[in-house]
Amino acid sequence: MATSADLATDPSLGARPPLGKIQHFQALEHSWSCSLAESIASRNLVLLLVAVSRFGNWALSATTAVLLLAVAGPRVFGLYLAATLVGVVFQSGVKRLCRRTRPCQRPDGPPQRAPIPDHGSFPSGHTLHAVMAAVVVTVLLPSVSPFFIIVAGLMAVSRVVLGVHYPTDVVAGGVIGALFAVLLLTLV
Repeated sequence: MATSADLATDPSLGARPPLGKIQHFQALEHSWSCSLAESIASRNLVLLLVAVSRFGNWALSATTAVLLLAVAGPRVFGLYLAATLVGVVFQSGVKRLCRRTRPCQRPDGPPQRAPIPDHGSFPSGHTLHAVMAAVVVTVLLPSVSPFFIIVAGLMAVSRVVLGVHYPTDVVAGGVIGALFAVLLLTLV
């Protein structure tokens, strides 16, 4: 793994000015992400995280929506669907603006262990929707909230371990998802 100091002094890169604080942080985050992704050698754990990640591709939102329809009624169901769609549009727009390359797409990045649903790493849409579901369900249906909280945590970890996101991508996705959930809950 190249450290930020290595990147700044690598003779093959030519003379380069020292990295600024943001670039230093990004280099450390990349190095940490690669180390975490490469440290998970258990095939079964990787398969579990791939399954969790795939569950985050609409299946989690659909499961949450149907559960809300059955227990909380059509108004909450409709609000949740609207929040989900707005979340997709919002995170897609932020990804287009930020244009952050995914860790696995960098030459020195970790292996890609999960399909990439779109371009851009920041923020994590999977984590956004998992956290939004967990917050909404925790408030409205606390009896099933442990499952949703565990899925949200595993979703965030899976996106980094599978090489498709940086930790700051999943933190940002989680914060945005929580904000969307709070907004939805104020309308309920």
